[in-house]
Amino acid sequence: MAMDATFQIRMNSELKSEVESLYRSLGTSFAEAVRIFAQQSLREGGMPFTPSLKTWDELSQDEINAKLRKSAADIASGRTLSQDTLDAKIAGL
Repeated sequence: MAMDATFQIRMNSELKSEVESLYRSLGTSFAEAVRIFAQQSLREGGMPFTPSLKTWDELSQDEINAKLRKSAADIASGRTLSQDTLDAKIAGL
């Protein structure tokens, strides 16, 4: 698919710098992370994660178990990519 559109976003410069550094350390770019987010949003039919104000440490055991069950269901249904597949997709861009 041709990349023929641009997308601009305003954010705090410190946040932008930190996010760029994070994705650079993961071997990709902030722009690629946004493209992955957009593709995964379409695949999921919504946000590819559940926004939460709680940190992992604040979750109850039931909430943790529910997240783990959802992750297992995503894997079983093929709604996830292996690291090798993701790396290949990134390398192909």
